[in-house]
Amino acid sequence: MRVAGSHLKQQIVQELEKLPQDKWEEVLDFVLFLRKRSAQIPLVPSVPASHLDPLVGMVAWGGDALAESEGLYDDGH
Repeated sequence: MRVAGSHLKQQIVQELEKLPQDKWEEVLDFVLFLRKRSAQIPLVPSVPASHLDPLVGMVAWGGDALAESEGLYDDGH
């Protein structure tokens, strides 16, 4: 993987050298954007699907979601 990464870096530098210098600032802006974006993406912890097993059967198929949600706020009437 290190060799491939090194080759890729060389290829990027070669392509950059082919660009006119007035485009280098645009390339730098894009690289900085990518770094900023990758720093802002939070890592989402994952859990095995089996953690969802207790939720199975909690909601009936074909129920009336509106009536059930209104029942939560009905004050017992």
